[in-house]
Amino acid sequence: MRKIVIADAGPLIAFARLGQLELLKQVFEQVLVTEEVLIECTCRSDYAEARPILEAAQNQVIQRCTAPPSHFELALHVDIGEASAIAAAVEWGCGVLMDDKAGRRMAKNFCVPCIGTVGVLVLAKQKNLLPSIKPLLDQLTSSAYFLGDHLIASALAAAGES
Repeated sequence: MRKIVIADAGPLIAFARLGQLELLKQVFEQVLVTEEVLIECTCRSDYAEARPILEAAQNQVIQRCTAPPSHFELALHVDIGEASAIAAAVEWGCGVLMDDKAGRRMAKNFCVPCIGTVGVLVLAKQKNLLPSIKPLLDQLTSSAYFLGDHLIASALAAAGES
C-alpha cells in the first residue's frame, strides 16, 4: 500500500525543477502540504518552481493541510516550513518528504519516518515508474540542488544503475 506523506519545500522544489511533481502522486497515496510550506514555495512568482507547485496544489497533485499549533514551538529549532510539516506528520501519523538535515533529525526525534527527494526517485525506479534516475540526479545537481557524491552513488546502487 502506498503511504501518505507531508512534503517540505525542498523536495517540492526539486520535483518541480525536474518536471516530475506528478510522480509524487504515483509513488504515494497522498501528498499533503501545509500552508507554511506552500507559501514558502510560491511566495516569489519570479522563481520558476512557484507556478508548477501552485498548479499541483490547484490540481490536487498535492493537497493542502493545516499544521497544528505545536509547530510554532518546533520553529525555534528549524524553519517554519519544516516545523509545520513535522508537526502535521505527528498529527496525521505519517511520514515526511524532507531533504533538510536539521529537519530530518528533528523528525527522527519525533519518530516520524523520513524520505528525501533521492529516496523517492529510487522508489519510483524500483516500481518501474522511471527508466533511470541518473539523468534526473544529473539535472538536479546541474540546477544547483546539492546532492553529495556518497548520496548519488548510494542511490544509483539502490536503483541498479551503478
